[in-house]
Amino acid sequence: MNKIIKYIGASVVIGMMAGCTTNFDDFNTNPYQPSKVPASNLLSTMFNVYACPQQNACQEINCMWASFSGQVTATANWSFGDNIFAYYNASDKHNDSSWGRIYGYIYPSFFLIEKSTEKKGVIYAMAQLTRVYGMQMLTSLQGPIPYTQMKAGDTEAPYDKEQTVWHAMFDDLDNAITILKSAASLGVNQDLAPVDQFYKGDCKKWLKFANTLKLRMAIRISGIEPDYAQTKGQEAVLDGVLESTGDSSYDTTNSGINENGYAIISGWPEVRANACLVAYMNGYNDPRRPAYFTEQTQTAAGGYVGVRSGSADIPEPTAYANYSKLFIATDKTLPQPVMYAAEAAFLRAEGALKGWSMGGDAETFYKKGIQLSFDEFGISGVDAYLADDSSVPGNYIDNLISGHTGNNYTNQSAITIKWDESADPTEKLERILTQKWIACYPDPMNGWADFRRTGYPKIFPATKSMNSDCNTTRGQRRLRFTLSEYNNNKANVEAAVGMLSNGKDSNGTDLWWAMKEDGTY
Repeated sequence: MNKIIKYIGASVVIGMMAGCTTNFDDFNTNPYQPSKVPASNLLSTMFNVYACPQQNACQEINCMWASFSGQVTATANWSFGDNIFAYYNASDKHNDSSWGRIYGYIYPSFFLIEKSTEKKGVIYAMAQLTRVYGMQMLTSLQGPIPYTQMKAGDTEAPYDKEQTVWHAMFDDLDNAITILKSAASLGVNQDLAPVDQFYKGDCKKWLKFANTLKLRMAIRISGIEPDYAQTKGQEAVLDGVLESTGDSSYDTTNSGINENGYAIISGWPEVRANACLVAYMNGYNDPRRPAYFTEQTQTAAGGYVGVRSGSADIPEPTAYANYSKLFIATDKTLPQPVMYAAEAAFLRAEGALKGWSMGGDAETFYKKGIQLSFDEFGISGVDAYLADDSSVPGNYIDNLISGHTGNNYTNQSAITIKWDESADPTEKLERILTQKWIACYPDPMNGWADFRRTGYPKIFPATKSMNSDCNTTRGQRRLRFTLSEYNNNKANVEAAVGMLSNGKDSNGTDLWWAMKEDGTY
C-alpha cells in the first residue's frame, strides 16, 4: 500500500469550528477514583493530547489557531459576538476550549498514575512525557501556566513564570528519558503495549520521541537562553532522536482512524488548504502537493488553490466548496500523524547552524529532512527538488470567486530550495524553517512558533486585524488567559498577567521564549 494512502493521516485536527468546551475544573472530579483502574489504562485519556479522535476536542486542542501557521484555513466566520479568530481576536470560549481540554486530559490521570506507581517505572515515565507534551503546547500558546505547584484536587493553583515552567518541563522530561533508556533494552513493555496506539509499547521508539521533543523545546527557547538550550539540545541528540520514517509517530487505533473528524468538516466545507502553504508549494512545483491537497475543481485547468486565512470578506463556506481540500480529509480511514522523523532532521539543521554539536552539519540535516519528508509521503523526485536553485515561493491569486481580488497577496519570501553554503546565516535559517514547515504539514504549533521566534517562514497575514493589540505584520503572538480562570482562579491569573513581557493580557503580547538573542521580538 502506498504510503500516501497508508500514512497521511488526519493530523492535529483541523476544524476551526467551535465545539464543546471542557471545563478545567473537571480535572479534579474524584481525583483518586476509580482506584482499581490499572495505571496503564489511565494513559489512554492522557494520550488524547497527542491525537484525539473526538472531533470537537481535536479542534479545541490543535486547530483553532491553525490559521496562524499558514497551513490550514477555516472558511467560516468562526466568531462569538464581535470576536473573530482569523483576525487575531478569538473569543474567550476559544481560549477556554484549548485550556480546558489539555488540562482536562492530563491531570486526572496524571495524579492517579503518580500515586499508584509511586513515581516509578515505564507507565509513570509515559505519564510524565505526555504531561510535558501537553504543557509545552499550552505554554507556547499562552505563556505562564500552573505547573510546578499543581496538586490533585486543587483548582486554584498558582501560575509559574515561563522560564520556571520550561526548566521544570525539561527536568520532568529528563526523568522520563532516564526511565525509558533503562527500559529500551528490555524490548516491548508488556504493561504499555495494550494501550499504546503509537509505538505498541516499544520503549526504544518512545525514547527517540522523547528526545526529539526535548530537542524541539531546546530550539524553541534558544533565543532567550542559548547556553542552557544548547546543553539540552546536545543531550537529546546524544541520547538519540527520530532518524527514519519508521520512527515517525502515528495514531493507529481503530477509534482514531474511524472517527476522523477531518472528513466531516471538509465535507461541510468549513476547512480548506491555506493559501500560504499552497502558494509556496506551487512556486516550488513541489511534487508532494498531491499527497497534501486535492486539486480544485471549479475550473477545467485544475491545479491547487488554497483559501486566504483572514480573507477580505467571508462568504458562506459553500463558496469555497471547490477550493483545494486537505488530502487527509478525503479518507476517514487514514491514521493521524503526531511527530515526523523529518522534524528531528530540521531541528538538528538549525542546531548545527547555531554551532551546536548535532552529529553533522546544517546542510546534511537540511537535505535529510527533505528526503525523509518525501519518503514519508511516498513521493519521488527528491534529487531534482534538492537541486532546484531557481524556483521561489509563489504569489496568491484568488481567481475562483469573482471580486475576491482583495485576497491576492505577493509572497514576501524569495527563498530558493537548493542549499547555498555561501549564504549568510539568516538566509540559511529561512531556508531550513521554510522546508521544515512544508515537511511537517499539518502541524500548526511548530510553524506558528517558528514564525513568532524568528519571522520564518514568512506566513501570509490576515487582510486586517480586529484586535488593537495585534497588527497584520506580526500577527497574533499568544492566547489570552481564559475567562474560566478569571472566574475561578482570579488572584493567581491576575498575578500571571504581571509575569508577561509587557504586563498586559493581550493576544499581541510577546512570550518569553520568542525573544531573539539580540533582545528583540
